[in-house]
Amino acid sequence: MLLDTFNEDQLLFNTNVLAKTSDGDQMAFRGDLVLEEGEYHELSGKKLAAKAVLYQAVMLTDDSKIKLMSGCLRELELLPLFVKKYGEYLAEECTPVFYVMNIRKECVVELEGKKYLLLGADKAMVWNDLMELYYLEKADFKGQSSGDKMITMYDGAKDLKVSKYETVLFHDLKGETVELEEGYGPV
Repeated sequence: MLLDTFNEDQLLFNTNVLAKTSDGDQMAFRGDLVLEEGEYHELSGKKLAAKAVLYQAVMLTDDSKIKLMSGCLRELELLPLFVKKYGEYLAEECTPVFYVMNIRKECVVELEGKKYLLLGADKAMVWNDLMELYYLEKADFKGQSSGDKMITMYDGAKDLKVSKYETVLFHDLKGETVELEEGYGPV
């Protein structure tokens, strides 16, 4: 399975769900997805922390393709990193939905022949936001395994009409980003 490969390559972390669906043909993931890997630390024999991450990733895959993809990007500039690392794995019917913290509009961009729905957000709870976007309720998931809940989310995504969102050029959207406030904890 594709997610097994990603897991072996240490591209999945902060995992909440990594499970096969009940049909055994698909696999679900919820957690954080590495966009740019950290360097290898020779003394410890481990990779350092990832340099860039897709937070709260929601993914459904089969053996070779990503069928459902969503998550939270801290900055719009991270989208090309996702496309470079994972774009080849996106199924034809998959339209990734990304909540982007440094834009304030809802739009579609096209990169390398694939459409991406970008939703501006200063905060994101991706799973809950997707439920709302796809008109799903908690009752729709009742009694399902964690893997099968992702199939329900995938079925909801099929009804999403991205044509209702404005299509913009990625380059133009980069000019509309806002500066993020850096949060600092107690001293």
